[in-house]
Amino acid sequence: MILTALAVVFALWFYPWGAVLFVPLFVFLKKKRWIAIVGVVVVLLAYTSIYRSVSMDGQVFKGTVVVDSDGKGYYRGFVPVCSSDVGVLSGTFQMNWHKYHCAVPVKVNTLETPLFRVRSAMENRLGSLQSGSLLNALVLGNPLPLRIQEQAIKTGILHVFAISGLQTTLLMGYVYRWSKNKIATMLLGLVLIIFYGFSASVLRSVLMYGVMLSIPKGRKLGLGGVAAAGLAASCLDPLFFTRTASLLSLLGAAAVVYWGDSKWSSVKISLTLLPASLLFFHSISLLGAFFTVLLVPVFTLLYALGILYVIMPLRLLSYLVDMVGMAILSLHELVELLPAWVLLNFGSREVLVILVGVVLTALLRRWWLPVLTCIALLLLPAQSRVFFLDVGQGSATLVQKGSYGLLIDTSDRAVVLRDVRWYGIRHLGLIISHDDKDHNGMQEQVMLSFHPKFMDPYKDDVISFGPIRAETVWPPPGMVGTDNELSKVIYLPEFNGLITGDVPTAYLPNGDYSFFTVPHHGAKLTELSLTSSVAVISVGKNAYGHPNKDTLKVLESKHMKVYRTDYCGDIIYEQGRVSCPSNR
Repeated sequence: MILTALAVVFALWFYPWGAVLFVPLFVFLKKKRWIAIVGVVVVLLAYTSIYRSVSMDGQVFKGTVVVDSDGKGYYRGFVPVCSSDVGVLSGTFQMNWHKYHCAVPVKVNTLETPLFRVRSAMENRLGSLQSGSLLNALVLGNPLPLRIQEQAIKTGILHVFAISGLQTTLLMGYVYRWSKNKIATMLLGLVLIIFYGFSASVLRSVLMYGVMLSIPKGRKLGLGGVAAAGLAASCLDPLFFTRTASLLSLLGAAAVVYWGDSKWSSVKISLTLLPASLLFFHSISLLGAFFTVLLVPVFTLLYALGILYVIMPLRLLSYLVDMVGMAILSLHELVELLPAWVLLNFGSREVLVILVGVVLTALLRRWWLPVLTCIALLLLPAQSRVFFLDVGQGSATLVQKGSYGLLIDTSDRAVVLRDVRWYGIRHLGLIISHDDKDHNGMQEQVMLSFHPKFMDPYKDDVISFGPIRAETVWPPPGMVGTDNELSKVIYLPEFNGLITGDVPTAYLPNGDYSFFTVPHHGAKLTELSLTSSVAVISVGKNAYGHPNKDTLKVLESKHMKVYRTDYCGDIIYEQGRVSCPSNR
């Protein structure tokens, strides 16, 4: 009763839907027919937050929101808020449903709370170690440095760094063995939920542990318990079932419950999660199962040592923690030497074919189905597309022909790494237009992650990369000038398109094009000699006034249809048509 009362009070304050959090967990669990009824009601109520949020698109409001470690929070229990700041945020927010599917902070302050002060002290203590970045990610769920994150993706063990059931269950298990008190154990779980900022995996694992404690002695936790934990979690998090992290957490828990007592359970669990990885990330690490078996015990040891060091910051203990942490980091640096094909990327159509093949094989158990799936993959026609990636105030254009991709500029945003994988690029070529951070900021990481073929062409050079053909129309070799004057201009003959970088308009070639990228993110221009059906502006929030009003007038006077990445997100040009999810 005490636990239920505390949950209700807390939920009513921050998440009104959480008032019934522990009701299906502790009251209806023994009557399975009630679980289904409660589940349907909870899910229907949860999804009303989507429709209510859509109706608020563009509205500005003031309030206080708790943002979790996944960058999500809720205003008044149903309006989703997303922010890179974690904690209690107070101030002004604007709903931008069509672009971000959430409200974004306009001007907010992070309120100090005792719990976040404790968290900050722990971050500082762990951060003082050589392997501090690794420990802060493993113990506190902080974001990994990009380079380590990319290494973890390549080895298929990124999930290990997320605060998950492994860490949470360890802590709650220790408390339960020591106290033999279910209420004390669940109170610790409630503290962990708050401390880790309502992380989806922590929320699921704490509730699942509660389900396990409620099961009579002699009975094991089954898949029904995993489902019950997911339904209870949706009471606290209205959009729990719409989050990738939530679904992966539930699938991982279900795999652990199903395979937990069998031989080679770690390998089976990893293989079970491969289809989910393919669906959510469009990529599969060929070394995932191997590294999971090899490193999960080491990470468990490092997590325990990190917690111990936070409690007792002894010098000897710090040496031990760093020894284990630096050994892991050294191993991960070797991963960058592995070929790019260790991580296989697949496009949307390939993912669909593979998943259909997996499902049919599992249901029908016919040996020829995997063979038929492979044949179907080989027979898929290669897609020819140009992606103008939404990288904020920067530029990155991806030309695709099947599994081959030519990346023109990398921007300075890590999202370009995700997009190369998402669109199924397995062979990458790279061209950097000029030496500006918003065009080449991710070049080093792209080189480390994908080992692309780097090209530095000049005027009249013909670019040939697999089935992709391109021509360089500017600058001439040996030219001396500013970075912008030396910015490469690439012509794509298959699409009759022009990629212009930041080149001044005086150096643009004449001609009639199907599309062209407006130079320098739409900076001011007063005249334009070329003509085109489509003008693409790669732009984000900036202090330069891009795109310039005069530039937009010039484009309009030439009857060009303007598409902007800050409105559309990723812009796709395929078969003479432009795809813009929400052009305004």
